[in-house]
Amino acid sequence: MSWIQDNKVPAAILGVTGAGVLGLGAMLFNAWSAAAEAQETFDSINSSLANLNSANIAPTPENLAAKHAMVKEYIDSAGKMALVLYKLQPDPKPLSDTDFQAKVKARTLEVKKLGAGRLPAEFNLTFDKYVDNLPKASGKLTADQVATELSGYLDAIEEITTMILKSGVGSIELIERSDLPAEKVDDKGSSNGQSQRGAAEVSDQEITERRQLRLMLRLDQGVLQTILSKLASPSEMPYFTVVRLLRIENEVQVGPARVALASKLEPTELGEPVAPAVDESKPAPKGIQPATADSLVVLGKEGIRAYLEIDLIKFIDHKTAASAAGTR
Repeated sequence: MSWIQDNKVPAAILGVTGAGVLGLGAMLFNAWSAAAEAQETFDSINSSLANLNSANIAPTPENLAAKHAMVKEYIDSAGKMALVLYKLQPDPKPLSDTDFQAKVKARTLEVKKLGAGRLPAEFNLTFDKYVDNLPKASGKLTADQVATELSGYLDAIEEITTMILKSGVGSIELIERSDLPAEKVDDKGSSNGQSQRGAAEVSDQEITERRQLRLMLRLDQGVLQTILSKLASPSEMPYFTVVRLLRIENEVQVGPARVALASKLEPTELGEPVAPAVDESKPAPKGIQPATADSLVVLGKEGIRAYLEIDLIKFIDHKTAASAAGTR
């Protein structure tokens, strides 16, 4: 008799198992084939969509009208945003050229009193050339209009400088600013180059004017964190500021030697610093006593020098800019 006849139950189990394995293999093969086909279809459709997205739009009247509508919607939205931000920023009051010169001198004296011993030797809030000279006319702007723009610029720099001094900075080693387009004039009082335009000579596409303030500060890490926090806080800083560049240099370049650290603590025979022994014969002091130091700060409390480039963003009146562009 054969083995199958002698072992009918095991043979039946093996037969069912073999059939199940064959059926499962067939199902897996079919599923893999279907997945491969679906992946191929997906890649084909995805490639077709990418080609359609990169293709040029057909120059039909319908597409041209849709493009004009989207451009108009974008310009209107940008204009509304610029108008809102323009109204949120401090608006400088009209000022004559002589009044601006007096303002530079008066504000400089106030800041010098606040930062006595912490400011550069030659300090006039970065407006040194206007201590002895008056603002000049530039392009279509009169001298008084240029003075009004400079007055708003002066207010922003004074606000930032005062905030830095009140935050506890050790010293301000350097403070510089970029010139306004209206300040770049030749001997005839006209702007040098088409790109150097006055504040009222901007296109209707321009909604901001970037001004830059450069600072070199000597301070500690906590004060730097406070300054950066205030620059980013609308409640602390009324002007729109962006820290474009920040470079930090530690005064201590290397950590202290292990010998110097170990000498400040009581070493054991193995040379490991531990807390001094406590004399148990003496009564314990009343109240909570500070624990004996068993560690030292290696890095983190040293002074630093920080170089900052701060962008002062001035939002332009969109309607005024558009009307000025239309009269050119």
